[in-house]
Amino acid sequence: MRIIFDHIGKYRTASVLSPVFKLLEACFELTVPLIVASVIDNGIKKSDTAYVYSHVPILVLFAVIGFAVAITAQYFAAYAATGISSGIRKCLHDKLQTLSVSDYEKIGTSGAVTLLTSDVNQIQTGINLFLRLLLRSPFIVIGACIMAAFVKPSMSLIFISCTAILAVVIALNMKFSIARHKEAREGLDDLVRKTANGITGERVIRGFNKTESDYLKFESKSRRLNAAQTKAADFAAWLNPLTYAVVNLAICLLIYRGAVHFNIGDLTDGQVVALYNYMSQILIELVKLANLIVSVSRAYACVKRAEGLMNIESTANKGTVGLPASKPLSVSLRNVSFTYPGNNEESVKDFSLDIAPGETIGIIGSTGCGKSTAASLIAGIYNAQQGDVLIDGTDIKDISAAGLASAVGMSLQKTRLFKGTLKENISLGRSSLSDEDIEEACSLSCSDDVIASKKEGLDFTISDGGAGLSGGQKQRIGIARALAGKPGLIILDDSTSALDWGTEKRLLNNLDTIPSKPTVILISQKVRTCMNCDRIVLMDDGRIEAVAPHEELLKISANYRYMNSLQMKGGAS
Repeated sequence: MRIIFDHIGKYRTASVLSPVFKLLEACFELTVPLIVASVIDNGIKKSDTAYVYSHVPILVLFAVIGFAVAITAQYFAAYAATGISSGIRKCLHDKLQTLSVSDYEKIGTSGAVTLLTSDVNQIQTGINLFLRLLLRSPFIVIGACIMAAFVKPSMSLIFISCTAILAVVIALNMKFSIARHKEAREGLDDLVRKTANGITGERVIRGFNKTESDYLKFESKSRRLNAAQTKAADFAAWLNPLTYAVVNLAICLLIYRGAVHFNIGDLTDGQVVALYNYMSQILIELVKLANLIVSVSRAYACVKRAEGLMNIESTANKGTVGLPASKPLSVSLRNVSFTYPGNNEESVKDFSLDIAPGETIGIIGSTGCGKSTAASLIAGIYNAQQGDVLIDGTDIKDISAAGLASAVGMSLQKTRLFKGTLKENISLGRSSLSDEDIEEACSLSCSDDVIASKKEGLDFTISDGGAGLSGGQKQRIGIARALAGKPGLIILDDSTSALDWGTEKRLLNNLDTIPSKPTVILISQKVRTCMNCDRIVLMDDGRIEAVAPHEELLKISANYRYMNSLQMKGGAS
């Protein structure tokens, strides 16, 4: 529960006032049966209308004050619950931003979305009910038992026995329901993940006529979630009926014993009514408490999930060293190895390479040979499990996230575009970028014709994912995004794969004209993309097979010659 206490802060006063006002309301409720009993015994029974009329205003006053107090308590509870849950949501969001890609992949997009939305909403509901009922309900139950003892001590045993039985029932319910609610939340994560995958891959699913198959998978996960939620609701389903049964049996016993005492003159009419009212209050409050336990159990399961995220030890770089702006950077990889979580085989093995400042390097190889993994290690997206990665002579683990972001520009094969203007998608909130920087990046990336084709230019608004733009247009906007900050190291990870040869050649020529002469790393499967690089790194099965310029590589590597012959149809010139 530490995550909740950490965010009470300025809501501490409201968190205290809400239960205090609820207790004040409870005091009025516990007093009313005694007034009613007095009116029956001393007013109605004795036909003393003056006594009745003198006590009616007191009951009305109690009702008005009780209503005002209840509204005030409700306000403070809602204010505190909303504020605390908002702080928790922000804290979770901030924590997600500090995680490395590897950490985030363990949680998954669906898990993160569920945590930030549904789980936090459950926590908010739990806090709200907790502040309103946790003290009020037990206070009324215990208070009703005490007041019953005040009215007739021998009858209070019925109240105490009823309360003890239901306390045991509620404790058992809470013990078993928390684990089941946690299981249900995990099932919701799974369903959200499947839904997100289905929506993202809608075109592929429809294109291969797999709509029915996708629906069946969704239905299967939905049924599992339904089973988990049903299992979690089992205890809640019988808690309320059992509460009603126990309390109603206690009421029957109370009425029976009350009638016996009344017949022998040991109880008055008003006292019997007062005892019945107190038992009814216990019934109502125990039902509320039972519902509270269900909500709090669900909220507690969500709190544990949130704390699980907060307790993750981030593997992201925590360096503080900066990198020089707009200066060509050197890159050194020394015996680097990396294995993706859950995989048994290394994706990059004993990878060593030195890249001089301003050098243009091509990395080429077949699918799955480790090209993109090497690029991700250089960009700091993943941390090498063995070996060292140095940029400008500094270990990448010592470089700050801001330093990497400003000095390294990376564009991926699949460009992720967000809902907003083209300008916003290129700048990505970097206030330091001027309009001239963005326009220059668009010109270098050959995306200026994309901008010119839109009436609004850079202010053209695109939808989430960039629907309506071709793959090549998205890639060029992604490259513009990487170039806009004028980084000293540019990594293009197969980000020209959707471009025609003419546009790709123009783009590569533009990179050579950048005045600052940044270091460029081109990742590709195409020989023609890398053939004019200063050196080409040929990779095979996670290892470096050879490093040399294009012409020399043709002489020393049979694998490269074969690749060149397939792609260039026997001609490399």
